[in-house]
Amino acid sequence: MANLTSDSSNFMTYQQAATWLGIPLGTLYSWVHHKRIPHIRLASRMVRFSRVNLEKWLRERTVL
Repeated sequence: MANLTSDSSNFMTYQQAATWLGIPLGTLYSWVHHKRIPHIRLASRMVRFSRVNLEKWLRERTVL
């Protein structure tokens, strides 16, 4: 399995993902808790967000 943290441009922290999505950090924590947003849990308190998965998730929720 590839090292998920080796390419920092593909994986984001909570703060980076919240900024990239343009949402409050608390909202992102809530979405992760309720499993409403794709994320990778590397440890009990270590979560990362794949930029590719978030882009796909956003495209699937776009209303035209």
